[in-house]
Amino acid sequence: MGDFDMGKDYQIAGAILFPMALIGLSCNLGVVFFLNSMPSLNNSFGSLTLSQAIIDSIHQSLFLFYFAPCIYFRSERLYSLSEQFGFTILTAYQICCFSHVCISINRFVAVFFPLTYKILFSKWNTRVMILSYWIIGIAIMTFFLKFG
Repeated sequence: MGDFDMGKDYQIAGAILFPMALIGLSCNLGVVFFLNSMPSLNNSFGSLTLSQAIIDSIHQSLFLFYFAPCIYFRSERLYSLSEQFGFTILTAYQICCFSHVCISINRFVAVFFPLTYKILFSKWNTRVMILSYWIIGIAIMTFFLKFG
């Protein structure tokens, strides 16, 4: 087989990634604005979803403003920042995964244990949960990527 020649395929990848990230960012920002305008979502589920939309917006912003141009232009200057941006995007992804788990637990408790839902997912407990998974996500990724 010989050497693998990418030719201009990286530009196609960057050109595809940019609009996908733009759509993802737009959708997540739409969710953020929608959640803030809906009084019926001023509850635990709304708070968890808002947190998830915020971290997803950060994740998509990094793809839109760093990774798509980095892939498309293949700039050494952009590549020199890849460790910091890589750390940030992996941390955002980790927090997003924890967010999905917490939203799933929230829905599970709402369906299967409706009588204890208000106790387990009070405003205070929800805020503690959100703060906890943000801190845990940052701590885990810092440990594994910076010290591991």
